[in-house]
Amino acid sequence: MLKKISHAVIRWVLNGIFYGFYRLHVEGAEHIPDTGAVIVAPNHKSSFDPPIVGVAIKNRLVHYMAKAELFKNPMFGWVLRKMGAFPVKRGTVDRMAIKQAVRELKNGHVLGIFPEGTRIKKDGLGRFHSGMASLALMTGVPIVPVAVLGTRTLPKKKETIAILIGEPVVVEKQKVNDDKVAELNDRVKQEIEKLISDYQGKH
Repeated sequence: MLKKISHAVIRWVLNGIFYGFYRLHVEGAEHIPDTGAVIVAPNHKSSFDPPIVGVAIKNRLVHYMAKAELFKNPMFGWVLRKMGAFPVKRGTVDRMAIKQAVRELKNGHVLGIFPEGTRIKKDGLGRFHSGMASLALMTGVPIVPVAVLGTRTLPKKKETIAILIGEPVVVEKQKVNDDKVAELNDRVKQEIEKLISDYQGKH
């Protein structure tokens, strides 16, 4: 009960910050299913991306695989945990994090994975790692592509912050291999790029 209350309070505070002060703009929230396991796959520009995407998805709690370095700050780490995140060690096969991710999906939760693995400071998207696609292929869970715009300079506000949520990419459960991973990564990457280009074409 206390955990639910603390999460509700944190979400209320973050809503005030991101929607109130930063004027967060969200499109496509209806593409997040109300129930059932799904992988949310945003591009990554800022350490603020996990909580921003978390508040953009109002109907579900996103359980993030977030890099362990983000949890070194006690306050920020506490907020991330209350928002559903758990740490993953980069540069190694973190079996504990993988087990936790599979457990979240088996329990019908929303799992958030940044397929680039780290913040990409330049324009455009970076190389996608294998984790997101591998988990989706192993479990047959759909992937929701998410485009994150305007967060790179945070906490300084220099441009509109927008979260663009695409339609789920259906994934068939199957044996994982490099070709299938590359194919699925390319498809999700193309969907995110399309979300960005369509949005920029309108604004």
